[in-house]
Amino acid sequence: MKKYLLSTLADGICVVLLSVCPILCYASAFSVKLESSVLIMAAVLFSIVFSLLSAFVKSNLKYALCMTVIAFVAFLVFVFANERIFAQANYAINKLLELYSVYLSVYSNIKFASYIANDATGFFVLLSLILNGLFSFLISRIKSIKIAGLLSIALLVPCFVLVNTLPDLVPLLIIFTVLFALYFSSQTRQLNYAHSGVITAVCAVILAVLITVLAVINPVADYERPKWQDNMLNTVQTLTGMKTYNGSGKISSALAEVGNSLEPEVDFSNAGALTQTGKKVMTVTSSTDGRIYLKSMAYANYENNKWSVLTDEQADNYPQDYQSFIMTIMTQYFEEAETVTIDTVNKENVIYTPYYLNYINNNFSPVCDVFIANTDKATNYTMFVIPYSEENINDFSRIEISGTSKYDDFAQCYLSLPNDTKQAMLEIAERNNIKDLSKSDISQTVAAVKDFVSHSASYSLNTQKVPDGRDVAEWFLNDAETGYCMHFANAAAVMLRALGVPARYVTGYCADVVDGKAIVTSDNAHAWVEYYDSSIGWIPLDATSSDFEVPQATESVQTTTQAQTTSPTVQPTTQAQNTKPVKTEVKAKISTPAIIVIIILLIIALAILRIIFIRYYRKYSFTHKDYKSRVICIYRYLNKLSVHSKVRIPKKIENICTKAKFSTHNISDEEYKIVLNYVLTFRNKTIGKMPIVKKLYCIIILGI
Repeated sequence: MKKYLLSTLADGICVVLLSVCPILCYASAFSVKLESSVLIMAAVLFSIVFSLLSAFVKSNLKYALCMTVIAFVAFLVFVFANERIFAQANYAINKLLELYSVYLSVYSNIKFASYIANDATGFFVLLSLILNGLFSFLISRIKSIKIAGLLSIALLVPCFVLVNTLPDLVPLLIIFTVLFALYFSSQTRQLNYAHSGVITAVCAVILAVLITVLAVINPVADYERPKWQDNMLNTVQTLTGMKTYNGSGKISSALAEVGNSLEPEVDFSNAGALTQTGKKVMTVTSSTDGRIYLKSMAYANYENNKWSVLTDEQADNYPQDYQSFIMTIMTQYFEEAETVTIDTVNKENVIYTPYYLNYINNNFSPVCDVFIANTDKATNYTMFVIPYSEENINDFSRIEISGTSKYDDFAQCYLSLPNDTKQAMLEIAERNNIKDLSKSDISQTVAAVKDFVSHSASYSLNTQKVPDGRDVAEWFLNDAETGYCMHFANAAAVMLRALGVPARYVTGYCADVVDGKAIVTSDNAHAWVEYYDSSIGWIPLDATSSDFEVPQATESVQTTTQAQTTSPTVQPTTQAQNTKPVKTEVKAKISTPAIIVIIILLIIALAILRIIFIRYYRKYSFTHKDYKSRVICIYRYLNKLSVHSKVRIPKKIENICTKAKFSTHNISDEEYKIVLNYVLTFRNKTIGKMPIVKKLYCIIILGI
């Protein structure tokens, strides 16, 4: 009884993992928000119910009745919450379509609900209920591991159809660990269900340990995509007409393609004390010394203390024949462009852009005027720039190129502000004698705003959060005593907009190039402002307090190696700055081909162990317990051989076996020996008549 309960428990755990992990894989691959703790708790409760039904309701009719009742209850819940479920389903599907629309001619956004939610917890809980019922029926009730495996793999297909979307590694490995463990215990599950739990648990533990060891030896962060995979993608794109993002179209699609490397919004509500870690991000080599700003992302819309990127509707008005990142200023005062070379630690999804580019590389993909996508995942690239300073910016003048006049109209979207915020900024400007000269002399307005904002507070990473209900710009300029770059940049951008100057919030890195080189770390993440002058274009403005010092680093800093890119968006925390020295660890690495060989050998070894165990257990079943039980086990084995080979069991042997299985008479020693001695003869006869493929299937997969 204890072994039977252990098997039921093992199956229940497998059902929970197989119903939750594919959902977590989908959520991570397509950046879908959900409360994972709620999902896991619900899946555990569902699994307990289904496991108890499978274990104690033996009658198929009663089992079907119980499942019908559960389905009816779920249907009632769906009826009463259908609006929310539909909204969350709409949200989850749109997250998938955002990525597919980058490659295929499909809609990136559909609407079939009255509103679209911002997470999918309820929808995934309902999906988990359905998957729980299916997996419980397949694994515990009819013990069909093959169908359960195919269903699990089918659920993962959307996560791997797109090249640039991969799920989190942990739930993915858990799925394959559970499937392999169920496969290795499938034979025992059919012959003696009570022992299957132990086999499943042991196999799962062994597999988990092996996978953990492999992950430690060769971490996923060090993985480099082989060249043949890129070549294969190019071939598929040519044959199918798939496309990558080329700078036109939807902002949401472009952001989806680069994944979590860029944040679509910056929320000031939780901007409290800031922690710095000093992780190396890149090395900058420049032919000119001095301060350099490397732009990552520009934000357009300000509301409720949040900056967000252009919406798809706003991007539709962007003049596609105007490239805002290409040099559009006359350079009569400069003989030739200087070079800036970026060498990043990780494969970044975004190009870090200095001011001002002379031209844009062919392998860069500008996304409107928001950011430049690094479609080739280049870690080293050189750009030609025209160096500038606040003193010589007036020597620049814009070249009239295609789309210029249209872009002047488009840039007006960078003036929008909530009415309350605008009124508060105008009142502050009036009190401090800051004039709106945007129509006559933008430079004076900008200079006045910069001077006022930079002296409004002291620079400190230990700045508290904005009080609830206050606008962060108004609070910072009126009441705050300290702030860091994002506070100064936000206040300057908002005030410039209120005074009629198109402005936007920008994130990236700021570093000082000394002797032609700068080591950029995560501490160099910075925020500043860009304001728009129709005679020049976008001009950077750093309104951070003068007591701000750009962090300096040397070659000895710890590098950060991770699968995804290092976002420069300032992310505030409540911890103090870490000043402890960091030790550099040297890890032994095994090449990717070696890892593949090791995995193949492990799979072969586990398959051999499975066959050995199956044969040992079969021999044990044939030679232990009473004669009647032994003959019944032999009859099951002979039937399996007969089904796969289509060779009939001799009448004499079948009569003895049916007597053992269906009658109340005992089996004699002589009858048992007749059946036992015939097993090997029948096996050799049937295996010998099978085609080679079927023979290998029966021996290796089925363990016959």
